Amino acid sequence: MKKVLILFGLIAVVFALCFNTEVSAEEASNDFLYDDLSEGETVVDFYRETVPDEELMDDNVPFHDFQGKESELVENINKGSEITPFAPRSKKWYAVSKSYTGHTYSGWKYAGASTLSGGVLTASHTKSVSNTFSGSLTVTEKVLSSYVGFDIGKSWSRTVSYSTHSYPSGKYRLEYRHVYKTYKVKQEQKYDRRGKASATKYVYPKKWVERQYRVVKF
Repeated sequence: MKKVLILFGLIAVVFALCFNTEVSAEEASNDFLYDDLSEGETVVDFYRETVPDEELMDDNVPFHDFQGKESELVENINKGSEITPFAPRSKKWYAVSKSYTGHTYSGWKYAGASTLSGGVLTASHTKSVSNTFSGSLTVTEKVLSSYVGFDIGKSWSRTVSYSTHSYPSGKYRLEYRHVYKTYKVKQEQKYDRRGKASATKYVYPKKWVERQYRVVKF
């Protein structure tokens, strides 16, 4: 019995090393695996793409301290113009706070690999990945990128090439989805950064993290 338990333990360790199976608390229930499936379909495997740390870094975007003096990136600053008592004042939009909200995901998409008689599924495709955002953007993308510390408009291509293990006789297809780290940024409209806000809107910058894959039996 002890030898059997040791064997199962070694198998578990090997599996964990081969496939990065760590999931966040929000994924713990595995309900996400079954999104967008048709009747009679089921998920038989789940994989996570391993992305080198250097591909997740955005060193090209400088971080500015928006809590100090107003940044030169803020919109509608009339440099060199003289302010007189008779000059009309206009309200501007400012990014005033941010928080991390967790992971968000795209829908599941076909990865270009399927089989009608079992066997191995091989993914070999190049797809565009990108940082993005949702919600109401009232400052410029440049201001928002500087505020969160990564380029929200950055887009690049990434090639995937790997094979699953062999499946028994049956119909299978490989699907993928994009994973993002998502932040919530509060924007306020006011005459100056220290003034009282007259309007508030939120934007949700999303930094691409990885692609996740599932094998669907249909």
